[in-house]
Amino acid sequence: MSSSHKRRIFIVDDHFLIPQGLTALLSDLDGFEISGASNNPNEVMALLNRNPTDILITDISMPQMSGIDLTRLVLEKYPKMRVLALSMHCEPATVKQMIDAGVSGYLMKDTTKEEMVSALNAIANGEQYFSAEVQMAIARINSMIRFTERETEIIKLIAKNYSSREIADKLAISERTVETHRSNILRKTSSTNTVGLLQYAYQNNII
Repeated sequence: MSSSHKRRIFIVDDHFLIPQGLTALLSDLDGFEISGASNNPNEVMALLNRNPTDILITDISMPQMSGIDLTRLVLEKYPKMRVLALSMHCEPATVKQMIDAGVSGYLMKDTTKEEMVSALNAIANGEQYFSAEVQMAIARINSMIRFTERETEIIKLIAKNYSSREIADKLAISERTVETHRSNILRKTSSTNTVGLLQYAYQNNII
């Protein structure tokens, strides 16, 4: 395949060896070429301006800027670009944030070259690719409890140690209505008390 038809890949990860290793791993991949790499997500937008790119491979947990924020920025300016997340983490909350940001694929860092190639080919063709671990996280996301906007407001106020009376005053509703919402929230989360409710809320990134 001629270079003019190759998909161009840009790699960003705050650990120096990751972009270096991926560049070496993918440099001879048929149909693709490396357009650039960086250890600093803050400089990626400027580098993409100078290095036309089709696919961005990004880490998620980076001190300068998260892969979530970087994905949003990149896709806002380059909506046709495809983003592949490469991370050590696949907690449901993180996976959901990356999917909401617009990623086309998500792999774990212990992936094989074969799976990396499969993912790149899939997203280059307009499809999505999620590793088995990430698919399990997505299944958990889909099975998560759905709260109404009002219930979410009340959970956040409970986390701030508001009493039912204070919540009622804050939201301009009756204390009886607050107690009804509390009961529904406890039932939905299978919690017997506020401690169990808050533990669920923290674990699922509600607060």
